[in-house]
Amino acid sequence: MTIIKQSGPSTKLDPSKQYIFAVHPHGIHCWALNALAFTTSPFHKTFPGFAGKVTGLAATVIFQIPVVRELFLSMGYCDAGRSTAHKILKSKRSMFVCTGGEEESMLTSPGSDYLVLKKRKGFVRLAIIHQTPLVPVFGLGISDLYTTYSFLLPLTTFIQKKTGVALPIFHGRYLTPLPYKVPIKILIGTPIPPPKNTSSDPMKADPALVDELHQKYIEAVKELHKKHADNRKLTIL
Repeated sequence: MTIIKQSGPSTKLDPSKQYIFAVHPHGIHCWALNALAFTTSPFHKTFPGFAGKVTGLAATVIFQIPVVRELFLSMGYCDAGRSTAHKILKSKRSMFVCTGGEEESMLTSPGSDYLVLKKRKGFVRLAIIHQTPLVPVFGLGISDLYTTYSFLLPLTTFIQKKTGVALPIFHGRYLTPLPYKVPIKILIGTPIPPPKNTSSDPMKADPALVDELHQKYIEAVKELHKKHADNRKLTIL
C-alpha cells in the first residue's frame, strides 16, 4: 500500500484540526479504510499526529453480527448512524467513512471504478453543520483485489436494498477470499472547507449549500482520479 498526497501548502493535514475523510471505492471489502484504521499503516507515517484521533464508521448491520461486531469495535469503529456521527464530530475527533457503502460494493468490477455518490449527501451535511473540511480518499486498485460476477446482480441487489446485507459473488487467489496481490495506491486529496452554514437550525444544513459543496466534492474526486488513474474508467452513480 502506497500513500500519495497532493503537493502544495493547501493539501497539508493538520492533526490538531478535524476532518471528514470520505473513502472511495468500497470494493468487496473497503480496504482503503485500513490506511486510516490502523495506526501502523503508511497513512499515519505520512501524516503523523492523527493516531488515536480518527474514528471510523461502519454499516449498522456489522454491529448486529457476533464476533464481527467485536472485531470492528476492537479496531475503533462505530455504528454509521447519524447520531453517532454527530457525537464523534462534537467530540472534536476526525472521522472516516466509505460513503458508497454496501450498494457500492455490489458494483465492484476489476479494471473500473464505480462510485455511488450522486445521492449520498449525508457526509456533506455533517461537514457543513460541524464546519469540518472534507478530504477525498481514493484507493486505486481496490476494485482489482477480487474477481467478481454479475450474473445474479439483480437478485443480490434486491436483497441488499431490502436487508442492508451485501452478498456480492466473488473470489480471490486460488478461488478463496484471499485478495489478489495487486498494488494499492491510496490517494489523499486536498481538504475542501465547507461554506458557512446559513440555516436557522444549527443541526441542519442549508440544502443549497449542501448541493453546492456536494458538487464541488464530486469534481474534486473526478480530478483526483483523472490525475493518478491511467486509462481507468470512473463511473459516478
